[in-house]
Amino acid sequence: MLGEKLLVNVVACDDGRVEKLGRGYTVVACILWSRSPLSLELNYIRVDGLEASSTIASMVLKLSLKHDTIIEAILVDSLTIAGFNIISPPTIKKLTGIPLIAIYKYKPSSHRLEEALRKHFKDWDIRMRVLREVDKAEKIETRKGELYIYTWSIDKERAREIIENLQVHSRIPEPLRLAHKIASEIALIKQRLTS
Repeated sequence: MLGEKLLVNVVACDDGRVEKLGRGYTVVACILWSRSPLSLELNYIRVDGLEASSTIASMVLKLSLKHDTIIEAILVDSLTIAGFNIISPPTIKKLTGIPLIAIYKYKPSSHRLEEALRKHFKDWDIRMRVLREVDKAEKIETRKGELYIYTWSIDKERAREIIENLQVHSRIPEPLRLAHKIASEIALIKQRLTS
């Protein structure tokens, strides 16, 4: 049915400001969305750490269990969060059983990521094992403009439908936009309180 919004249950996760809070942490927000925001889960995540996949998986499972909801996909705005903390799609799928869609405004490049990682990380090669996947990101056209997506365990066309269904103000799906906004505001408040 043209123009009708489908009921889609997703969890969108994003960090906010990446300025370090306390001992190198920032805030990550995950929002359970079903036509509108249902619930929010917040946590800390280490800037440039390696625990993003397990932290996000734990948050997603809490939201799913809390609302007894089947989640169709997890949305993230890249395969990195909190600087270069890596989100591993196979690990997310293994821990949650839920497909992942990474959404990029512009075509990602593993070459640029590798240059940055080599300069700043002794374990750059471990991080690059996951980040080489960004070269597989595919361009999609949506009613709000073009995006690049990397999908794991969900086909490109279904991912495009989910994204379009969740677009409100911009190309970025509303749950992902809100997750970023909430995490950014909370990180800013925490930073002010600890200064």
